[in-house]
Amino acid sequence: YVHARYERGNTIFRVRQNNSSLRSSCCGSREVIKRGVIERTFRAVPVGSRSIFIQIAVHRVECLKCGCVRQVKIPFASPRRSYTKSFERYALELSRHMTIQDVARHLGVSWDTVKDIQARYLRWRFDKPKLSKLKRIAIDEIYLGTRSGYLTIVMDLDSGAVVEVAEGKHAQALTSFWKRLRCSRAKVEAVATDMGLAYIKAVRENLPGAALVLDHFHIIKLYNEKLANLRREIAREA
Repeated sequence: YVHARYERGNTIFRVRQNNSSLRSSCCGSREVIKRGVIERTFRAVPVGSRSIFIQIAVHRVECLKCGCVRQVKIPFASPRRSYTKSFERYALELSRHMTIQDVARHLGVSWDTVKDIQARYLRWRFDKPKLSKLKRIAIDEIYLGTRSGYLTIVMDLDSGAVVEVAEGKHAQALTSFWKRLRCSRAKVEAVATDMGLAYIKAVRENLPGAALVLDHFHIIKLYNEKLANLRREIAREA
């Protein structure tokens, strides 16, 4: 902490990074040479209706070990972001109870900033679901229209989480998923799917030890179609 000043209803804290904390952003080595500074301002959690900002001179250093030249990491902010981690957590907590527009208006930031915070959290939380604990999964496709076509969805039937979304509805759509599943060493016991031959073949090839369960909806649908055809044939013969 260096000092604080007040401008147009905002509080701005000036802080300084300790030279002993300077490390390479690439390898973490302390053997670095200063290559200049960049003034940066970060938005912090507001106090009441007063906006709070933190100003700091961020050092740019060259690592003597790996040769990397980068800005040093700021412990209270994520890379390439103009707000602190605590501000990010505060915005996410508000998002549980308020719309994006309301959060943006309350915090004095743009709609895009709040949306970016939410999107980054969702990517961190759901982008790469763990496959190692999968036991029972379901495979199906959804149709998005003539422009977008089909998507193949894989769901964890125990948790309800979607673990894979792939373009298309052919067997090759899940090639990367099967590869990741093998690497995870998951012990899948059962796979539920519709009666599409492509999915059935893919399951038997990639999970030969898993029970293949045909979707109840599609079985009843096929049964009703056969029954309707039989009724029409009987009606024609009458």
